[in-house]
Amino acid sequence: MDEPLPLKQVPLPPGFGSARGSEHEVWFVQGESHVIKATHAGEFGRVFGPKQFASLPEYLARVALTNEVFGLDWEILGVHGEGRRLRVVSRQPVIRGRAATLAEIREFMVCRGFVLHRTRFGDAWYRKDDNLLVSDAEPNNVLATDNGLVPIDVLVCKPSNELQSQSGIVR
Repeated sequence: MDEPLPLKQVPLPPGFGSARGSEHEVWFVQGESHVIKATHAGEFGRVFGPKQFASLPEYLARVALTNEVFGLDWEILGVHGEGRRLRVVSRQPVIRGRAATLAEIREFMVCRGFVLHRTRFGDAWYRKDDNLLVSDAEPNNVLATDNGLVPIDVLVCKPSNELQSQSGIVR
């Protein structure tokens, strides 16, 4: 990275995270209302499409879109490390619930105007009105709570014309 990062350096919680997924290590802090998440070293999560891995700007855009579209209070705290060891550190509210079923996720997305597309990159929900694509909307990434479904770790983007064409999604 040649240009300075727009994010400050922050520490990670002590010890190893309580959970580890394909994109993040997660710390559940006893008595806290939030969890701390850090991307794996040198990675910034995933994206929908042939590229699979996100750049830092793509990851930051994903977090912002997730907050905007689904009302999740996912806050970027900063980065930890540098170079190939760089990690994005964020926090999310603790959300208590169970993994949503595929039927519940389908109803949730359809009620919000999304249409399911089965693409060569996997299933994706697309909403033409605002060119919004949501993928990885799987039971482990969407929780069913007493107040409805909460997407906690889905991939959200505004796909380019090229990505739409590659995936077979037509505007």
